[in-house]
Amino acid sequence: MSCDVMAHILMLNLSSELQQIKADTVNLAKKLEALEDSKRKILGENLGGCSAEELHSLEVKIEKSLRTIRGKKTQVLEQQIAKLKEKEKTLLKDNEDLREKGILEAPLVVPTLNCVAPLPLRDAPEPVKSDVETELYIGLPGRNRCSNRPSG
Repeated sequence: MSCDVMAHILMLNLSSELQQIKADTVNLAKKLEALEDSKRKILGENLGGCSAEELHSLEVKIEKSLRTIRGKKTQVLEQQIAKLKEKEKTLLKDNEDLREKGILEAPLVVPTLNCVAPLPLRDAPEPVKSDVETELYIGLPGRNRCSNRPSG
């Protein structure tokens, strides 16, 4: 074979490969556009041209995705709760060990959330009665709030 024939065959092969690359590029561009259109619809954009059937199908897909996401979120939160409960058990055991060794004297009391009882004052005089009542509340208005006054 002559060099001219070899060059011509090489050019035909390159031309064929180039045409295939162009066709692949066009196909990928179409797929990309379809994916972008699908993404816009999932985000609730450009829904004007959708039929009732397309909108129903989109709704079903989104609801399925939400169930999957919520299931994963629940799983993650349950794992976090389990880890925190294990940590709590470890800390309670550590506290008990310290109490047995005499390092920690009394069990710790954890106040309830948003409700802190006032500390009793030693040798405090009796409160003076007045016509004006004042209360200190901790918490948001309209909710079950805790007062700083002793009950009773």
